Amino acid sequence: MLNYGILSTASICSRFIAGIRESKNGYVYGIASRNLEMAKQYAIKEKINHYYGSYEECIEDENIDIIYIPTMNAIHYKWAKFALERHKHVVVEKPFVLFKEQAMELFDLSRKNHCFLMEAQKSVFLPTTLKLKELIETKTIGDIKYIDLTAGFPGRFPDGHWMTDHALGGGALYGSCTYTVEFLSFLFNEPVYQYDGSFIKGKGSADDVVHFKLLFDNIIVSSTISMCCALKNEAVFYGTKGYIVIKNFWKSNGLDVYIDGNQTHYDFPYTSEFVYENNHIQDCIEKGWIESPVMNKEKTIYTVEIVEELYKRM
Repeated sequence: MLNYGILSTASICSRFIAGIRESKNGYVYGIASRNLEMAKQYAIKEKINHYYGSYEECIEDENIDIIYIPTMNAIHYKWAKFALERHKHVVVEKPFVLFKEQAMELFDLSRKNHCFLMEAQKSVFLPTTLKLKELIETKTIGDIKYIDLTAGFPGRFPDGHWMTDHALGGGALYGSCTYTVEFLSFLFNEPVYQYDGSFIKGKGSADDVVHFKLLFDNIIVSSTISMCCALKNEAVFYGTKGYIVIKNFWKSNGLDVYIDGNQTHYDFPYTSEFVYENNHIQDCIEKGWIESPVMNKEKTIYTVEIVEELYKRM
């Protein structure tokens, strides 16, 4: 059984915890906050036996095997490094870090200390995504020529929230670009992209709406992400024989195939969308691996590089 320590009481934690509890070999050992009372109240609510008033205390607990980091984006690097230096396995919520050099340093440290390290990217482990990859590889809708991905999260972040501050890793691109890039990298076996984009700033210093374009293997990709607009929240793959629609592609439980006016639906219900990712993490650690063969360091480092470069170009 792998004991997880969770750094933060952010909203995503309850869903990740559900995925641990549904997984084959995971146990939620402790929850940490920078406020002891907040950690205590969260632990009571989620029925977690141990809680900590600092991230350091959680990481240094010898009973914890693996640290999950869903903190504000700008401090992912700091706490991943702190945990790896104390020989803990680490899973870092997307985006992994803000700068390529930080990503390279963390993977070097994980290798040095023989600790598992992975960027959390639930979308690539979903049964829906595996089915989509099969449909693409068998050319069910012919050759893919155009892909459109949209995601909108209006009203989620109030004024003054760290997600509206670019320096803290806030913004639509930092927040969700990884879903597009890593989702496609998995589906098309890590292509090399040409890319460009543009954004609109919100009330803070961060981008509120971002649109970027990718080109690879004779396929054009258009992706729009917004923190202020109610976009469709779907991915559409257009081929020479038909098209595929996936609602909420980053957490999808089904997809639809359209060919010659006929629709075929595939349904993949789940209790927690995080269970598949956690089962994979646990399998890797049980095998003594320090890197995921699916969400590998090359995929993560390349994605960090793309996001960093897009911000420079826009």
